[in-house]
Amino acid sequence: MTDHGDTEDADVPSRAERRAEAIDVLDANRRDGYTIPSSTLYPFQWNWDSAFIAIGLAGVDPDAAKAEVETLLSATWPNGMLPQIVFWADAEGYFPGPVEWDAGFDDVETSGISQPPVVATAARHVYEVTGDDDFRDRVLDPLDDHLSWWRRERSTDGVVYTRHPWETGMDDSPAWRGPLERFDPGPVEYERADRKSAELADQRPTDWDYDRYVALLQQGRAVGWDESALRDCCPFRVEDVLTNSVYVRACEDLAALYASAGDDAAAATWRDQAATTRAVMRDRLWSDELGLFVSYDRVADEPLLERTVAGLVPVLGGVPTTAQFERLSETLTAEFFDLAYAVPTYVGDDFDPDRYWRGPVWMNTNWLLERGLRRYDATDAADRVRADSLALLDREGFREYFNPRSGEGRGSDDFAWSAALYLEWTTA
Repeated sequence: MTDHGDTEDADVPSRAERRAEAIDVLDANRRDGYTIPSSTLYPFQWNWDSAFIAIGLAGVDPDAAKAEVETLLSATWPNGMLPQIVFWADAEGYFPGPVEWDAGFDDVETSGISQPPVVATAARHVYEVTGDDDFRDRVLDPLDDHLSWWRRERSTDGVVYTRHPWETGMDDSPAWRGPLERFDPGPVEYERADRKSAELADQRPTDWDYDRYVALLQQGRAVGWDESALRDCCPFRVEDVLTNSVYVRACEDLAALYASAGDDAAAATWRDQAATTRAVMRDRLWSDELGLFVSYDRVADEPLLERTVAGLVPVLGGVPTTAQFERLSETLTAEFFDLAYAVPTYVGDDFDPDRYWRGPVWMNTNWLLERGLRRYDATDAADRVRADSLALLDREGFREYFNPRSGEGRGSDDFAWSAALYLEWTTA
C-alpha cells in the first residue's frame, strides 16, 4: 500500500468536512431532476455521469438518486437508445449542441450516440439502498429497452460495439489511434470551449482527435442516426472492452431487478445474455501478450493492443477466468500500481499524466475496477484503489481527474461524479 501521508494535516479537511463539501457540490450542480457534471464544461445531463452520481446520492439523498435515474431514462429514444447527452437546458453557444447533433425525439434534444450502460448498475444500487419497489417497477421497462437496443443494434454475437470515441467514455484513449488514423476527416470548423485557456489546452484531447470526433458526428447526422446505414459506412466501429464490461454487469443487474420483481423468465433472459457476452469477451478480447483485455477493431478485424484501465475493468462483470485473472493481477501490480497513485488510465508509450484519458486517474474507472476486484476477493488490490482514490479526493478536492505521479487535480473543479463517489466510498 502506498503511503500518501497524513490526511488529518491542518491543510486537509477532515473526512466529515469533505463529505459535507461533496454534498454541497452535488446540490450546486443539481438542476430539475438531474445533476450536471460541471458548471464550466458540462452544463447538461450526461448519461454515465448521472449513473455514477445516482450511486453516490443513494446513501445521502435517496429521492434525488431516484430522480437522477428516472430523468435520464425519460430521454430514452423510442428505439431504446439512451443518449450520451440530454440538452434539458438552453444550449446556445455550446459545441456540439442540439443544432450540430440534430438528434432526439418529440421535444427532447439529445446527442446521437450512447455511453456505457452504467445506468442499470445505478438503478439496482438505488433500489437495494431504498427498497422502493415502485421505483424498481418504473425503471424495468426503460432499462430493458435500452439493453435490448445494445443487443439488437450493436451486436452480432454477444459482444457490443461502439461507433464514436465519445461513446466509450474514454474519448482520447490511445487505443483509438489506429481506427482514427484510418480516415481523413476533411475540412471541419468548430470552436472548442474546453481549450480556451492555456492550462486546459494541455489537458484536453488534441485538435487532431477533435477533428475526427466532429467528422464522425457529421456522418451520423447526415444519415439521420440510422444504425443500419452506419453499420456499413462508419469508420469507427470498435468493440470497446470497457463498454462490454459494463454491459455484462448491466445485464446481471437487470436480471437481479427482474428477479426481485418475481419475473423469473426475464431474469433468466438477461443472465443468459451476460453469460454469452462474457464467453465471447474471454475468447476475443483477451490478450495473452499484454496480460489484460483489449478492445477490438471491427473494421480492421484486429485487436487494439494498448494497456488501458479499460482492460482491467472486465472483473466488474466476472469476465476473466481464473487463469486470466492471475495474469491480469500481475499486470495490474507491475504496470498500473507502479506510480504513486492508482489507477492510471493508460501506461503505454504515449503516457501523459495530465492529458484526459492518456494517463490521469479518474474516479469512475477506479470505482468500477474496485468493485470488480472485490468480486474476485482481491481485497488488497481493491483496498489500494479505494485508498488512493480517497487520498486524491481528500487532498485535491473534487477535480475531474488527477495526475498519477504528483496527485495534482486536473480538469474541472467541483466535478459531480468525483463528489458522488467520495460519498459512496465513505458511507458506512
